[in-house]
Amino acid sequence: RDLVQSTVDGHNVTIFAYGQTGAGKTYTLHGTPQEEGIAGRAISELFQILKRFQQSSNAARSFVVSASMFELYRNRLVDLLRRPEKRAKSPPCSPPCSPKLSLRSSESGLQVDNLAEEEVEGAMQLKRLLSRGLAARSTAPNALNAESSRSHLLFTIKVTSTDGQNPLSGKLVLCDLGGSERLKKSEATGEQLKEAIEINRSLTALGDVIEAVAERKRQVPYRNHKLTQLLQDSLGGTSKTLMFVNCSPARCNLHETA
Repeated sequence: RDLVQSTVDGHNVTIFAYGQTGAGKTYTLHGTPQEEGIAGRAISELFQILKRFQQSSNAARSFVVSASMFELYRNRLVDLLRRPEKRAKSPPCSPPCSPKLSLRSSESGLQVDNLAEEEVEGAMQLKRLLSRGLAARSTAPNALNAESSRSHLLFTIKVTSTDGQNPLSGKLVLCDLGGSERLKKSEATGEQLKEAIEINRSLTALGDVIEAVAERKRQVPYRNHKLTQLLQDSLGGTSKTLMFVNCSPARCNLHETA
């Protein structure tokens, strides 16, 4: 709740789910149709905060909520809100399925060009948007998980408010990281092998950045990977970060979690 409040107050907030394939990262963030995960609960809390705010003495301040959703698949950005909802669970299609997404630096930070961003007016509308994007995510079966996520998924909720003079903007990024996996154990081959190698490479880069930020090093290697570039304004400065580390309870995975 405090992190959602911080988003309304103008901070950049990121919630990660990290762990090996099959450990429950996607369940933690997105839950099931019967039981909401962190994302659904955060959305409900956000609109409850906005409702209370508008009913208070600060009702003169207006709010705009918008959202975007994309996956980083083999170091390529794929817009999940532009693609058809009904499709096979396969690697992302190539253009002209969706405009090419590219990174661009601006005064307000790193921007993703051509990324679809939709305004919403209520919690249910935002949850439907989230479900639409999740249905388009790249998944594939392997020896560790029947529906393994083959990409990093970033769902961004932006909250912009103004009282007519002083605009305020914050964002909440829900990041479902692709699962780390030992290639021999997951029995990945062909395209899945390439996917796994890229996921492991990006997670190593993320670990290097987190270590550098924690130790307050002068040089933080954000530019070592597209994932860390995308998360730069969510990992340093005045941003707030929460990471769920998902560990498998299976004895055969002890070496991964010890």
